[in-house]
Amino acid sequence: MTAELTSLADAYRLERVRETRADARDFMAQVAGYEERVRMHPGRRHWSPLDQNDPGEEGPSEVVDGDLDLWRRVKSAPNRGMWRMQDFSPGQHEARAGEALPWQHLAHHYAPLTDAAGGEN
Repeated sequence: MTAELTSLADAYRLERVRETRADARDFMAQVAGYEERVRMHPGRRHWSPLDQNDPGEEGPSEVVDGDLDLWRRVKSAPNRGMWRMQDFSPGQHEARAGEALPWQHLAHHYAPLTDAAGGEN
């Protein structure tokens, strides 16, 4: 479930993020969100903005991003292996979110990422 995951909005309210220099605050919120997700859900798989290695076909087919939006791995050509935001809406999301993105861009721009399948132990 996505509602229990720490969002970027939650992370921006953390003291350690609020105390970070303004020019580093967005990145710190991504890292803090990742750390909170790992702490609160140790049985799930999570990725930070620094995790640039694509988990590949054996990895998750869906991930939840920092805004709690769902991304699905594209299974067919021409964008096989790329990631697409489900429920993309041009009025609510930046244009980049409507494109098929490689893992590296997804992690860098939209982390923290969490396997949508759950897998709590």
